[in-house]
Amino acid sequence: MMNFLPRLHQDELLYSVIARYKRMCGMVSKIALVRDLYDEKTVFKSTLFPQHLNKLIANFPYNSKIGVNELINNHTPFNFYTAFLSSQLTETISDGMINGKGTGIEALVGIAGSRVKLNDHLKVCPACLVEDVESLGEGFWKRSHQIVGALFCLKHEVPLVNSKVGSSDNIVDFICADEDVYDTENSLPVIYSAEIKKLNLSYLRNVSYLLNVNQKRKNLSFIIDYYIDRLREKGFASKSGNLYITELVEVFGSFYPTEYLELMQSTIDIKSETNWLRLFVRNNNKNRSPLRHLLLLQFLGLDVSELFDWNSTIGKITIKSNRKPKYELSERKSEWLKLINENQGATRAELKEKGKGLHTWIFAHDRVWYEDVTPRIKARKNKRAAIDWNQRDEECLKLAKKAVKGILSFDGKPIRIIPANIRRAAGVKKWFLHKKLNKTWQYIEEVSEDINSYRIRKINWAISELMRKHGKATAYQVQLYAGFGGKNDEVRKIINEVLESNRDI
Repeated sequence: MMNFLPRLHQDELLYSVIARYKRMCGMVSKIALVRDLYDEKTVFKSTLFPQHLNKLIANFPYNSKIGVNELINNHTPFNFYTAFLSSQLTETISDGMINGKGTGIEALVGIAGSRVKLNDHLKVCPACLVEDVESLGEGFWKRSHQIVGALFCLKHEVPLVNSKVGSSDNIVDFICADEDVYDTENSLPVIYSAEIKKLNLSYLRNVSYLLNVNQKRKNLSFIIDYYIDRLREKGFASKSGNLYITELVEVFGSFYPTEYLELMQSTIDIKSETNWLRLFVRNNNKNRSPLRHLLLLQFLGLDVSELFDWNSTIGKITIKSNRKPKYELSERKSEWLKLINENQGATRAELKEKGKGLHTWIFAHDRVWYEDVTPRIKARKNKRAAIDWNQRDEECLKLAKKAVKGILSFDGKPIRIIPANIRRAAGVKKWFLHKKLNKTWQYIEEVSEDINSYRIRKINWAISELMRKHGKATAYQVQLYAGFGGKNDEVRKIINEVLESNRDI
């Protein structure tokens, strides 16, 4: 049994509490620590979602008043990752943390199979660390800093820094949050634009609500219906709730900077029929990352509290028709024939206008007969002037070349040269990418960048910027400055190759 329990700080991870306890006791052996905590050999497998909390509570000092719910709700990110799950699944996850599940809780909350991955290392706010050491005599790991998508400290509004401490080890080492957990001398602060900072701080305010205030749960079907209702209000859905998905994806992609969506692991390929936003607003039972819920709500101009305070939704409206004919079919047919005879030379569209209701009824109940008796007379229309595709091709080719030149001379993080970005830079609509524009398309295909070429260009830009500002550029600094995040091994390999080639010049 534990002889004492360190004071639990606000927003402190349970992992951090145990790390401080280990240091206070002067323990070196991990096995001895686990036996002291659980009174038996129990493996602590997850930094964020510990299990067997009932055994841990039972081993707390006799005078401890801390209960299992306090540990889960205040010292793990449980409330954030279960916020958009059903009450039943939330209880299952809670029970797994209390009594032990045998399998990872990460799988239950949907992290294991999600494209939105947890950070590989625990994060710290340098300002918090200094402040905590001065006021408390020691630092501690804050759970709000470990939330996926957290780029800043909400309190100090400064960028978070990756520590040297891994967050997803199979067997956890308990390391305290001290100044030596990250390289203060060689770790440059990540530089984000003012727009990214504003977006992320707004995101973090919603995260704080989920962690510290919200205890409500809504079923996924309710949440999807809520989104449809709000999208209908914004003009992205019809009255019946059918989504104008193409327009939604385009406007969403314009609302968030591409760099920010990359940082939030939520980039959108507008051309793809299976991009995450298209799938996100469909009513299926697949888990969705809470990060992406908050991105959609932020796009809609809503606080997450509004969703959980909402009581009723409409969603999609299914229209059922139980129309019953007033007359027999033969009587309706006679009326239609009479209408045709009285309007010789009328087109089908004109007959439909004159016989509103009657036309619809006949067409629905005996279409074969309708086709046999109704004349096909085509009204002459003024022909549109034919498009001179050769001339348009030449004009678009000039626009495309000018747009590419503008992209390449852009003073900031490089923009990938692909058809969609060329069109945006040209300031024109989708007709710009018409397949009949042969010369334009040939040019676009010649200059378009594959993903590795774009990465190399962005890497060279980042190296140049870092050298200009700081006189040095390490692979890690380049990776963060270019916006790749710190855990992409494939990109790190390319960065090292580029740095090596630059040294040889």
